[in-house]
Amino acid sequence: MALPIKQFKKYNFYPSLRARACRVWIAKFNGQPSSFNCVFVDNQGGAIQALAKTRDLLTFAATIIEGNHYEIKGFYTYENRAVNIVVAHDAVIDLKSNTKITGIEAITPHVPRYYFNFIDYAHILTKSKGSRILTDVLGRLKALQPLEQVMVRGQTLENKREFMLENIRGEELRITLWGDSARDFNELALHNLPSPVIIAFAGFRVTEFKGKPNLNNTAASLWYFNPDIPECLAYKHFFAQLPVEIQQLPSSSNIVLSIEEQIKENRRTIHEILCMNPYEHKHLRFTCQASIVDFDFPNGWWYPSCPKCNKKLSGGEKNYTCMDHDAITSLPVPWFRLECIVTDGEDVTNFLLFGKTAENFFGSSAHHYVYDKKFIDPSVLPPAMAAKLNKNMIFQLRFGAFRSITNRCEVIITNIFDDTTNKSIHLLETPTPETKSSATSKTSTPLSSMKQVLIAPLTPQTTITQLRIAPNSLETPPQNISPNKETSINSEARRALDFEAATQQLSHEDEHDKAIEVQGNLGDIATSETFDHSLPPLKKQRTTSSSSSKEN
Repeated sequence: MALPIKQFKKYNFYPSLRARACRVWIAKFNGQPSSFNCVFVDNQGGAIQALAKTRDLLTFAATIIEGNHYEIKGFYTYENRAVNIVVAHDAVIDLKSNTKITGIEAITPHVPRYYFNFIDYAHILTKSKGSRILTDVLGRLKALQPLEQVMVRGQTLENKREFMLENIRGEELRITLWGDSARDFNELALHNLPSPVIIAFAGFRVTEFKGKPNLNNTAASLWYFNPDIPECLAYKHFFAQLPVEIQQLPSSSNIVLSIEEQIKENRRTIHEILCMNPYEHKHLRFTCQASIVDFDFPNGWWYPSCPKCNKKLSGGEKNYTCMDHDAITSLPVPWFRLECIVTDGEDVTNFLLFGKTAENFFGSSAHHYVYDKKFIDPSVLPPAMAAKLNKNMIFQLRFGAFRSITNRCEVIITNIFDDTTNKSIHLLETPTPETKSSATSKTSTPLSSMKQVLIAPLTPQTTITQLRIAPNSLETPPQNISPNKETSINSEARRALDFEAATQQLSHEDEHDKAIEVQGNLGDIATSETFDHSLPPLKKQRTTSSSSSKEN
């Protein structure tokens, strides 16, 4: 007699199992199938997850059909440490090419067609939030949102569809499908279903939004219309006496605008941005026409991130640890993060550029620069990044979190448009091979007159510090750039702007108390082009002004 599933242990070989495949799905990674998964349930109520890797995916997808009964022979179990766990079992069955799967007749005692572990709406946040085991819920479909594209974290476009479920107590629960799941949901099938429409959502992760639970899909998420289970009978009986028309949810506030609309959306100057209250405009997306005159990265232009969540890893190279995923066993993922010093010809400030937005802007991932191009030192600037300076652009922005280190709210770049073509800068994933050229390039962005510069507000009510910029202080000298050299910038001295007092001479005491002077030498910048001029050291000098009014 075969051993029941409840007695299976991890890291063991077992001769056979007779069970029903009650749930089957194919997990995807970056849109591509990555593994075959199923849940086997035996006639004693035990359930266990089984997984086949990519190389055996097609074989098992053609063999194991959801709802059928099988005998599995000669298999191995290992520890259940998957990201998407749907069964509370310590072990997972490893489906390999030598595992024998044979279809059999129905098992007795009867094994239910479906396997769910439903959570009551009232207990979802307390029982399921933060749990490693994914959540199953059941409810009457009360409202549905049509498929739409939204901007996620101000960086990427995602397909999105929302549902509102209702239980027999009148409590509501929001379900959100993202990406391929949102697109694959067959809305037309709802019109052919009898009323009320009862849906079981299985394999979802619980999050909290505005104090209420929200379920988001995972790679293991499935949904079933009017499943033949005892729990549905109470819903059908209750809602048979009530009007059950499916309502339509309104569109999301962050639904995607056209490129032309995004470019013109809430246009601001740097002066206006610096005068905005970040807390009053925390959900506002706005644009600014400016150019990057330098990059500031005292801690490096990339950092080692967690492969699962892209959060910065702590510990050394041999002991990387993620605050959410503990020890990291694979290589960390290099992730862009650097400050852009920008000007609109009137004022100067910093915008934060990181993640996918930076990848699109620089035309490649930080992983490519670090591991393929060998720019391992985060204080060494790759040439393709230096080539982005002094070009007119339109920045799409939002306010980030308050940072105690800088004592201000960050202004985060969510997208960048080419000002000359009004096109979003979404470049190739991998840069084209570098080509050598003898052409000489000189870029210059001088300021025509003295301007006061506003530095980002420390808090919403903070008095703004004012600086003055000397004419032509933003002009970049001719550069001698060799394709065989690297761009090395001292991490404690960044080339940027030469701030000078134009109308006011500070006393020696004032200069000692207020002037901040930083000098730094810049080595030759390596790009795909060869320049014939040398790059002299640039100076960065910031002098505070006692004046609080802006001069023309």
